[in-house]
Amino acid sequence: MGLSTAVAVASAQPSTGHPPDPDCAVVIPATRNDVPGAEEVPEPLTMAHRFATGAGIRVAVIDTGVAPHPRLPPVIPGGDLVVARDRRPDDPPLPEGAVDDCDGHGTIVAGILAARPSAEDGVVGVAPGVELISIRQTSRRRAADSVGAGGSLASLTDAINLAVDQSAQVINVSLTSCLPPDVADSVNTTAFDAALSRAEDREVVIVAAAGNADEQCPPGSTVLPAHRPTVVSVSALEDPHTIARYSVPGPGPLLSAPGHVPLALSPRDPGFTVGFADPPGLRAFEGTSFAAPVVSGTVALLMELHPADSAAGIRARLAAAVDPATGAVDPASVVTHVPADYRVAPHPVVIPVPAEASSGVRERSIVTVTTLSCFVGVALTIRSASHSRRRRGRNRERQ
Repeated sequence: MGLSTAVAVASAQPSTGHPPDPDCAVVIPATRNDVPGAEEVPEPLTMAHRFATGAGIRVAVIDTGVAPHPRLPPVIPGGDLVVARDRRPDDPPLPEGAVDDCDGHGTIVAGILAARPSAEDGVVGVAPGVELISIRQTSRRRAADSVGAGGSLASLTDAINLAVDQSAQVINVSLTSCLPPDVADSVNTTAFDAALSRAEDREVVIVAAAGNADEQCPPGSTVLPAHRPTVVSVSALEDPHTIARYSVPGPGPLLSAPGHVPLALSPRDPGFTVGFADPPGLRAFEGTSFAAPVVSGTVALLMELHPADSAAGIRARLAAAVDPATGAVDPASVVTHVPADYRVAPHPVVIPVPAEASSGVRERSIVTVTTLSCFVGVALTIRSASHSRRRRGRNRERQ
């Protein structure tokens, strides 16, 4: 399972808070200047939340675990599929696996999707009203080396089934299984495809990262679950008008969201973070992993607004409301979009009766007609008199 592509952009000091676990990724704390003010909530989210917040919708995050945070909804432990490596006798006990995010990845994803608002700052998730389920499916930091720290297609299959069993309505998968072209046809995906079919039968919408191209995931690779027809595949935007070069193209409709996250919920303490501490600098939160939860949150908003829609119906609403050039998903545009076929019956065509002329027009018309009649009458009288004189003249000549 691949994690997000990252870029070294600056140097910083590691976060302070709970005693650091030497096994876990170190994050960089945000400064006061990094945190937007309360008046700086993004306008698309402010508008979208006038219509829906995802209230009552259950979203499962299949990832590296989600650490509890005061700005997240209560995290429901949905299961741990990571076989943990042996611990030292003097190590402190670990939290339950599903809420232990040693890698930091799953908590960042969950915050993008579901961070709750605060009067003290402008940080808020796309769907802050959802119920949040965490399923730890992979970990590079906790997993035993003998079982593969990156997870497997089999554990992803199990994770999807666990999410469905716990009544998840949306499943966010920001980790990918990339099958290079030379092996894709030889991998048995029967059980995996059955899990996707089961989710579709239960009207669950699965949203997945499109994947980040690298040596392990070259062009032409099959990315699972993103390349399956019932899955919403999400590419990353480099800027509002450009798909990031690292996004793996998918076979389905193009959907995208920003891939760079300048500020995120910290998996280590109650504050915020701007990236991982990776010598010699900072590794930013960037990749299709962080674009996917924007779309998952938007799906939750749609589900709250259209509870009778099927999974296919929600996907259709989503695809119809995105930017046609980049597939960019704007939550406000999506929740306020009116489909072209919104009318259930033909609109009746009514031809209006011409309005009567005003009394002033009628009076002027009558005067005009009367005047013309007078002119015509005078002309006829003159013509008749002239004709009579000529006739009398001819009669005298004959005499």
